[in-house]
Amino acid sequence: MTRNQLRRLVLDNGLRVLLAPNPTGASIGVAVHYGVGFRTEPKGHTGLAHLFEHLMIQGGHEAPPGGYLPQVQRAGGLGDAKTRQDLTVYYAAAPASALEMLLTLEADRMRSPRISLRNLRTQTAVIDEEIRLMVRNRPYGAFPWVLPRALHTRAENARDGYGETVDLAALDIPLCERFFIDHYAPGNALVTLTGAFDPAAAERLVRRHFEPLPGRPFVTAPDDFEPAPREDRQLSVTDPHAGLPAVAIGYRMPDPMTERTDYLAHLVLAALLGQGRHALLRRGPAAPKGVASLSVGCGLFGLPLDTRGPDLLTLFAVYGGGGERDAGTGDSARVTDALDTALTTLAENEVDTGLLRATTARWAAGALRELGDPSTRAQLLGLREMLFGEAELTERLPELVRGEVTAEQVSRAAARLRSSHRAVVRFVPRPAATATETGTVTETATVTATASARREAAV
Repeated sequence: MTRNQLRRLVLDNGLRVLLAPNPTGASIGVAVHYGVGFRTEPKGHTGLAHLFEHLMIQGGHEAPPGGYLPQVQRAGGLGDAKTRQDLTVYYAAAPASALEMLLTLEADRMRSPRISLRNLRTQTAVIDEEIRLMVRNRPYGAFPWVLPRALHTRAENARDGYGETVDLAALDIPLCERFFIDHYAPGNALVTLTGAFDPAAAERLVRRHFEPLPGRPFVTAPDDFEPAPREDRQLSVTDPHAGLPAVAIGYRMPDPMTERTDYLAHLVLAALLGQGRHALLRRGPAAPKGVASLSVGCGLFGLPLDTRGPDLLTLFAVYGGGGERDAGTGDSARVTDALDTALTTLAENEVDTGLLRATTARWAAGALRELGDPSTRAQLLGLREMLFGEAELTERLPELVRGEVTAEQVSRAAARLRSSHRAVVRFVPRPAATATETGTVTETATVTATASARREAAV
């Protein structure tokens, strides 16, 4: 896709519009991104961005009985929403005939969402239950949230998406209305359309439904600067729901704006380490023994280039071993040692050309498959447009990874990780009867070995 194949509009109220037509197929995707996420929440009000997603998904005041989602489903479509560090997105896919209906619903939501005390209390209770199911009562539920808390020092960068229960309970209608005014202005939003539509007709519909919305000032995202970690962090999570011990490891990723080449090399490095059946930590001499499951990825949610701010390369491994004795180093050392050995090997010896080619081709194929769904394509195009002003990056990314990342760049990425400070979080099974709080996080050590000492010890 070239920049000329996308059509960009900016309405008088500041709303940005991205049109990406595809003459094949019979469906369309709509995504509306707002420049607000859990990194943007006001101090003392954690979880507000995610709660607001729940409030907004109900639709606007003009939505029919039952709200937004039932009407989309009756038209043969699907819709949902997500809250991330910097953005909240509402998205849907439906037959092409439903385009005006989707735009009507989105404009109504942007104009005046259903914010009522009943809705607020209902959605607060829903999120409280979500926290219990997804974090507190789920094996290893503290992953991945514990890694940014361990590695980042600024409160904005260490938040999880759910927020603190006490903060959620304290929210009221005036605060929610203020949050809407501050962050859900047309000038802080981007509407992306993909799929089977005529660009001229789509532009007329967008203007018809969104231009009447008045523009207004909005609160911009806070500075997301995060100093580089100055020490290794080691934490322990007691988890009464975990059947086996586990370990999570997090490293800072390169800046996707100023270090794009290095960022892409880290994507390939993560794939070489843990993705696919030939991954270095899955088979061969570097693979740790006794590992039941292992994943390695880039991005807090496993999606690359989905935040402007500091992001992580993560490893998570579940292994057989010693329960309480793993509160120290225990059997998790098998995983950390194997990772260090693999990084050292890749840093000192360029990866085999055939393995590199197969790994990047598999990664690119997976990324291209995602773009076949119009809703996913709308989300990803809008995501990169909002964050970087580069919607085209979404469809260029597979070729950038497959065709431009070299073995030398991967070696440099491995050396960078090998010499970087990291967070290591050990999940320790504990019988529920002896646990005072599910998923309690306790720090067991701060600095046990510098990054340079780890590197020297492995040589």
